[in-house]
Parts: sequence; structure tokens; C-alpha cells
Amino acid sequence: MGSANMNRTSRRRHHRRLRRRYLVRRIVAAIALVLLVVGVAASTGASVARVTAALEEGGAATASIDFTKALRMAFANGQIKEPEPSQPQPKSDEDRRKEAAQRELDALAAPMSAEQRKQIYAKAKQTAEHSGAQATKMTYCVATNGDVGDKSAFANAVDRVLNDPRGWPRAGVVFQQVADGCDITVTLAAPEKLPTYSTYCSSEYSCRVGADVIINKKRWDGAVDHWFQEGGTLAGYRTMVINHEVGHALGHIDNEQACGGDGKAAPLMQEQSMFLNGCTINQWPLDSELWTNFVGSPA
Repeated sequence: MGSANMNRTSRRRHHRRLRRRYLVRRIVAAIALVLLVVGVAASTGASVARVTAALEEGGAATASIDFTKALRMAFANGQIKEPEPSQPQPKSDEDRRKEAAQRELDALAAPMSAEQRKQIYAKAKQTAEHSGAQATKMTYCVATNGDVGDKSAFANAVDRVLNDPRGWPRAGVVFQQVADGCDITVTLAAPEKLPTYSTYCSSEYSCRVGADVIINKKRWDGAVDHWFQEGGTLAGYRTMVINHEVGHALGHIDNEQACGGDGKAAPLMQEQSMFLNGCTINQWPLDSELWTNFVGSPA
């Protein structure tokens, strides 16, 4: 009798263990099903109720759930649909304008090979020779003053701007960058360095003192608000300020020519960083500004 009672006790314990295991499996299966329902609903955009119904119909409601099989059946039967591929949003006019402005800025500062520099110079020389004025060469050095970063991009922009056929080559001048012994030095300077060149130089604007053409890093990076308000770009402002300050080295003075009236292009030598007086922004010398007091070597 004692042995029989022990066997019955062991069997009861065994059955209790089996029931616990079965219950644990059911709980795990239920949790897995909940996670699957939520995950599928999130990825497909379907409601939780719809996904649950689809999985139950596909055979995913028992303890021995084959979730993958049930999910495949639900998709195959069209009960759950694949999410629609997201379509790229069309770019706004503002986005396109910003991208174009950035491409223009990148192109101005892009590295140049020796051959590219040679071609730019040759085109400028051709323009100068056909200008009606004697073609002359102005040499320039490039420098930095203060914390302004690497000067290579600045030097590339200066070379492109000064030898652009729309600029001073139309007055008969071409520009050649040299290491030393130059006619002028074009410097990118930190704002606080500008007054060290002359008491007439402001930390707010660019300046020219004798053979020094100093471009203010503050303006180089940010131009002025009204330039952008008039539809200008940062690349256009950089072009204007280089041409304007070098124009002083060619003999021009600020505001030597008045604005021609509302809607007319501002003279290059007008202080466009300060005012427009109704004129539109302009980065190249007007036909009426194509003269120079500079006497250089033959181009």
C-alpha cells in the first residue's frame, strides 16, 4: 500500500509539472503572437484587429503556432497587404534654389589643375586683347590673416573671378597669381584684423589699403541680408566683393558712378554691401566702368 501511494503521488506531481509546462508554452505563444500582431500592424499599416483575425484564420491561434506559415497565408490571401513603397516628395522651389546656390558656390571654390588655370588665363587674355584697351597683366598673391581656415578654396575663387571674361578682362586686364613680388595681395582676413590695416577699415566690411585687398571673412561667409533679399547668392556676393575691392587697385573709387535708377544694375563700384538705392545687385563692372589707371606688364 505504501508503495502504491507513492506511485500515485509521483504521478500527480508529474502531471502538475506537465500542466505547468503546457501553461508556460501557452503564455509564451500568446506573447509571441501579440508581438507579431503589433509588428505586422506597424510595418503594413493594417489595424491590430485585422492582423489578429488574419493570423487566426491562417492557423496561428493554437499553442503550436507556426507564425511564419500563418503570416505567409495572410499575405497570400490578401488579408494583410504589403506596405506601399514610399514615394519621394517633390522638391519645393526653395529647395531647388538652395541646391543651385550651393552648386554655384562649390564650382567657384573647386580645385583646379594647372591646365585649367592655363585655360582660364588664356580666355581672359583673349578677352583683354579684344577689349580695345592695351592688354596688361596684374600679378597678385593670396594670403590669410587670422582664423579663416585653409586658403586654397579662397585662392581658387579669386582666380576664377578676376579672370572671368565678364569682369575686368573687359577693361584689358588679366590677373596672374604668383608666390611673391606681386602687384597686389588679396587677403582673406578675420573681421578683427581689418582695422589693423587702416583706421578707415571697418571690422564689418572689406577694404583696400595700398597694395592690400582685404576681404572680410564675416562678409565672405554671410554676405549681407539685402543681397539675399534681392535674389542674390553667396557665390554672387563673393564675386562682387572681389571685383569691387580689386577695382580700387585699378584706380576706381567707391560710388564714383550713381545708380542709374530703379531696376537698373548697380555700378560695381557702388557700395552694394551698404545700399542699393533702388538698383539691382550686380557683380560685374558696367560698360561705363571699363577703364583703369593701372599700368602693368604686357599680358
